[in-house]
Amino acid sequence: MEQKEMMQQIDKVVAKLTLEEKIKMIHGAGLFQTGSVERLNIPPLKMSDGPMGVRSEFMPDTWLPAGHGDDIVSYLPSNSAIAATWNTKLAYTAGQVLGEEARGRGKDVILAPGINVKRLPNNGRNFEYLSEDPYLIEQMAVRLVQGIQTADVAACVKHFALNSQETERLWVNVEIDERAFRDLRRW
Repeated sequence: MEQKEMMQQIDKVVAKLTLEEKIKMIHGAGLFQTGSVERLNIPPLKMSDGPMGVRSEFMPDTWLPAGHGDDIVSYLPSNSAIAATWNTKLAYTAGQVLGEEARGRGKDVILAPGINVKRLPNNGRNFEYLSEDPYLIEQMAVRLVQGIQTADVAACVKHFALNSQETERLWVNVEIDERAFRDLRRW
């Protein structure tokens, strides 16, 4: 199907959706999934967190592990370990593994990679981030995403900026002067 035809098909489906159905498709309908629209055969979008590997399955609407005996995937090196190699081919390969295992588990999106610039050494999530160097982050993140996408899985790049502490991270008021912020985001 050509792109023009595909866009026409998409427009037809979107025109059939009610406002409530559109909202359902972009809103969480349980842990790591959106709502579906059964009448149009639109399945939920299923996601997995875990930049170092596809996360195990949870019981519906709880953070309790489902306990499947075959719920096993590869445990990949952390993003900071991958970035420390400066090896973009390795980043691509790690992305491929992440994408293939996500697709194998029925996931459409992997919530990775984390690209926050490391600013504080005591940030509890630094292992998820690639580096303190914006250029290296760019080089490695692009290849990770390209690798993930080879398995027809979307990458959700996350934690863009200033996620530098775990304590009160959902409501902390991060204050940074304009120049420092722009220097971090030059890439």
